[in-house]
Amino acid sequence: MTTFFSNVPIWVFPLFVLLLVLGFRASKDRKVPVLVISAMPLLGLLTVRNILSLSPPSWIWLIAAFAYFCGVLFGMKVQHSLIGERTKRFAVVKGEWMTLTAMMLIFCAGFANGFLTAMAPFVTSSSIFLVLFVVATCAPAGHFLGRAITTVRTKISPAT
Repeated sequence: MTTFFSNVPIWVFPLFVLLLVLGFRASKDRKVPVLVISAMPLLGLLTVRNILSLSPPSWIWLIAAFAYFCGVLFGMKVQHSLIGERTKRFAVVKGEWMTLTAMMLIFCAGFANGFLTAMAPFVTSSSIFLVLFVVATCAPAGHFLGRAITTVRTKISPAT
């Protein structure tokens, strides 16, 4: 077990802690800069990087696009009930656990990808793994874009 942890890159542990802190913080009602909400879809770039590392067949990108689109729709639908008020620069957002769940799905899938690539590369080249990996990373990444779209489209309060 110690060999396992000693072979994990050092940056993985601080990233894990940071994502946990951000996820638990998102479970509380908060005032969030719209710029931060708008930047969250950039997590999708990590997903693309991870998919590219698998040298996927071209058909996997259709599944990735579909999963991402479903995530966007889900994010847009759910976000409506979470935005309390929006000013020009900030949005008041109700506490929720989807942020933590989405970040941990992306992180854990990327971690599993790295682990399996090193330990059992034949697994990561299987179609089943590719489909599960793409869905497990693209749908949560799309959720962040759906959140950003809904937040930006929310009417700004007249008191700004």
